[in-house]
Amino acid sequence: MVGLIVAPVLSCFGIAQLAQANTECGKATYYDQGSVTANGEAFNPSAMTVAHPWLPFGTWVTVIDQYTGHSVEARVNDRGPWVGGYILDMTPIVMNVLDPNRSSDIRDVCIYW
Repeated sequence: MVGLIVAPVLSCFGIAQLAQANTECGKATYYDQGSVTANGEAFNPSAMTVAHPWLPFGTWVTVIDQYTGHSVEARVNDRGPWVGGYILDMTPIVMNVLDPNRSSDIRDVCIYW
């Protein structure tokens, strides 16, 4: 019964939207090889796309680099990464937006969807 009362009150303050946001933080890297992505698209290293192990294809995520503070929106169209402890593989263009100086091939990021 409390949930029925609290949810409308939180919605009035915009807090319900914040509670629905999903976040994941961890290591990410880029990949620039391949011919076809897991959803059947041709791999395009210049596309704002990423590989994630389980988010549905077509999901748009905001990727925020924890060192540079740069962010970018990218679409999930592939599966990966296949290296333990990593949460995201990015195309080179996504990596370049997050780290224009290419100071490292591995980035600490948070993604929001």
